[in-house]
Amino acid sequence: MTDRWLQLNWNELGLVPVIFIMILGLMYLVRSLSDRFGFSAEIKRKMIHVAVGLASLFFPLFFSSPLPVLVLIVCAILFMLAIRRKKSKEDGLGSVLHSVSRRSYGEIYLALAVAILFFRSEASPVLYVLPLLVITLSDTASALVGTAYGRMRFAVEDGTKSLEGALAFFTVTWICAMIVLLLMSDAARINVIILSFLIAAFCTLIEADSWQGLDNLFVPIGAHLILERYMDTTPWNLLLVALFFMVMIFLASRGAAYLSITKHEARSRTILIFLILTVTQPMNSVLAFVAIFSHTIASKFTPCDSQSPVLNLIAVSAGVGLVWLVAGEVIGVTAINLFNMTFAGVAAIFMTLALFERARGEYWRFAILPFNLLLMVIFIVVAHMNPEKSIWFHPVWFFILISIGLASIVAWSKPVWFVQWRCLKAFGFAMIVPLILFFTHGVIR
Repeated sequence: MTDRWLQLNWNELGLVPVIFIMILGLMYLVRSLSDRFGFSAEIKRKMIHVAVGLASLFFPLFFSSPLPVLVLIVCAILFMLAIRRKKSKEDGLGSVLHSVSRRSYGEIYLALAVAILFFRSEASPVLYVLPLLVITLSDTASALVGTAYGRMRFAVEDGTKSLEGALAFFTVTWICAMIVLLLMSDAARINVIILSFLIAAFCTLIEADSWQGLDNLFVPIGAHLILERYMDTTPWNLLLVALFFMVMIFLASRGAAYLSITKHEARSRTILIFLILTVTQPMNSVLAFVAIFSHTIASKFTPCDSQSPVLNLIAVSAGVGLVWLVAGEVIGVTAINLFNMTFAGVAAIFMTLALFERARGEYWRFAILPFNLLLMVIFIVVAHMNPEKSIWFHPVWFFILISIGLASIVAWSKPVWFVQWRCLKAFGFAMIVPLILFFTHGVIR
């Protein structure tokens, strides 16, 4: 456990109930103003969104340790879950956030984003300020412009959005990014322009393709990771990264029909792949790519009951990757091999499910063996290509064998378990061995 988590300042901890009471007061104020002036559901929600987002920008001035921020976020999430009750949503405080017709967990995702950004941005305030400013101002501009002036609509997972709103999001993000980078970083002017464009394009696509409020998590975290990776990149390399991203999006959109998926799903997969390549080295992306490919095969041969299997895969994959990124930083060691082990197990589950129907034949049942062996070889090779300090559990071959074997056995013996909530359950089973290693060899050292 890193020293930052052990620091406890009672004065800072005493600010937690004060801030929490202020949030309650703000919600009461918005509800009262809404009753008097007849604000729309979207206006009420965005007033809270902007106020909380701007207030969160000052957390680094109030708190020196992540611990009080974590306490505040946990209390806020529990409160927000409580006001989702039907009665509160109709005439209580919950009506401020939940009177919109669409289903959304955006307020919870925003709270999680604030906690993660605060923990990871101590060394560089721009990594905290810019992502929060984007999701606070750009998201609000997009919603208001899209609601008032949106005419050119496009389909998303839970309804439609407007090109006018997306353009507003891009414009505000680009302007905010350039201003913040000029004021809070030493980046060259040309880098500021290119990096701001990359962040604006990336975040606009995330916002456009997100559903159920996930943009409140993925937009700030995505902007944070891009900043962290490319802040000090040379202008030419940065330009190549931006062009590479735009080409990936173009090819995904054009090739969606050939893959029998929607453009929305194709773009979402591309964004996930780019984000993985941004966070880690290409060699550590191999097993994640294999898992995505295996999911496609499994969906073709043994479809699940989910209405959006591809989007569920993307959401859970990104969430699990974020979990391992933060978990490793909390204990002070890299968890990249646990990340790879998780995706190896997920790939084994998906491919086992894909072969389940085919295995009724004479030979297909044995195809999973060479596939699992390939997963093991890839994992071991990649693990030894990583820095030596990343391998803090031995023997490597034994634990990956147990992890992949357990995943395949579960999928083979109980395929019916994966008919519903397939991705969530697959990642849950695949994380059993990595989590045991994390607590027995990582936390307890």
